[in-house]
Amino acid sequence: MREYVESAVLGGGRPRMPDTPERSRLERERGIREVIFGMQDGVLTTLGIVTGVGAAQPERATILLTGLVALIVGTISMGGGEYLGGKSEREVVRNAIRLEQREMIEKPEDEFLEQVAYYRLKGFTADEAVMIVKRLATNPEVWLHEMMRDEFGIDPRIAEGGGASAAFAMGGSFAGGAIVPLIGYLFPLPYGVSLAIGIALASLGLFAIGAFAGRLSNRNPFIKGAELFGYGALVFCVSFAAGRFIPALFGHAPVSAQ
Repeated sequence: MREYVESAVLGGGRPRMPDTPERSRLERERGIREVIFGMQDGVLTTLGIVTGVGAAQPERATILLTGLVALIVGTISMGGGEYLGGKSEREVVRNAIRLEQREMIEKPEDEFLEQVAYYRLKGFTADEAVMIVKRLATNPEVWLHEMMRDEFGIDPRIAEGGGASAAFAMGGSFAGGAIVPLIGYLFPLPYGVSLAIGIALASLGLFAIGAFAGRLSNRNPFIKGAELFGYGALVFCVSFAAGRFIPALFGHAPVSAQ
């Protein structure tokens, strides 16, 4: 048995299970949710930064420069974080798969009994559990998949894929959201008008993002949109207060809007 498992496991590589339409749809929805998160974070982060800076120094050039720097840095940070985080997750899963493969090769009998015990915990009788695991043992790739799921609580298909597409999606969505609060400052308008435009567009953007996320998660879109809108209002209030009153702690009087 050991020689058979060793040949099959090493020859098969990572455990592979056919994708179901439901899993494929869930993976697509998860990707969309990541884009939504990037846009949401872009709107909130930039709104907070330009609001705070504007409250302290309401000059269009200063606000716009600060906002653009935040957009660039945030885009790189979000994209890089998504890439490195996903890469690290896949490496951890691959290491766990290699560990399980080694145990199946070196101690197949122990792994057999361990899998039987898992099926006993699921409510199968001893005879039923042994029969199931014997059938699994004829296809070590599937057996390895089941062991990873039962022992580690993960789907080993997480280790597959990779690439920079998710990083570009996350970084691009952050940039798309971050530009929204800056639109009012792109034109030579008084500070108050630019601020009002930025707040209005950010509010609409946050509500739309929340509503879309609500539809994806089968929640009330209006409630989800209002929830994100309220969070944006909190970010604005805190940022504005910080920009107005923190400078006074360093000997600078609050600057009036021009």
